[in-house]
Amino acid sequence: MSKKKKAATIIPSSRPGRAAAHGELVNKGVHVFVDDQNLFWGLLNAGKSRNYRIDFGRLLINAAKDSQGNTRFVKSAYIAGVIPDDDSFWTVAEKQGFKVMRGYLSGSPGHQRSKQDDAYLVTEITSTLYEQDGPSTIVLVAGDADYVPPLLKAGEKGWRTEVAFIDRGLSSALEAVVHEFRTMNSASIELLSK
Repeated sequence: MSKKKKAATIIPSSRPGRAAAHGELVNKGVHVFVDDQNLFWGLLNAGKSRNYRIDFGRLLINAAKDSQGNTRFVKSAYIAGVIPDDDSFWTVAEKQGFKVMRGYLSGSPGHQRSKQDDAYLVTEITSTLYEQDGPSTIVLVAGDADYVPPLLKAGEKGWRTEVAFIDRGLSSALEAVVHEFRTMNSASIELLSK
């Protein structure tokens, strides 16, 4: 008999970034942007096996929490990658009623798709800054320097910027454009046995 894993309740650790102060926020909601390939490679570099699977619903809930572990309302979510139809993400989206934007789903495998996903993610962050009520909060689930330009633009427009990631793979280039870094424990976002 296999034992079911229990969901871990882990409050993420946090530390401040060096971004200039943000403006007065118009709401307590968050816009979450996930680079799933960047996160997956970070997990592999942190010692997880290739069999490790992300539960995007759990990831979204954890990314949306503040540094004290309080839940914040998700205004929109963009996942650069493929979310399985049976993932808990869809239940969370339906219950909260936020706008879901999906990544580029080309038939070409590998690096080309990854770079296209990154470009779409950057485009969606920028669109959010100009099309949504703000200033509000951007939560990026990625650790690479590709996201400095849109986060810099977010700061210029008075938005709060946060990065929620694991303890490996954060680019030091993000320091100057992020208000807060939160470390998510890999157990808190892992797909649990059913």
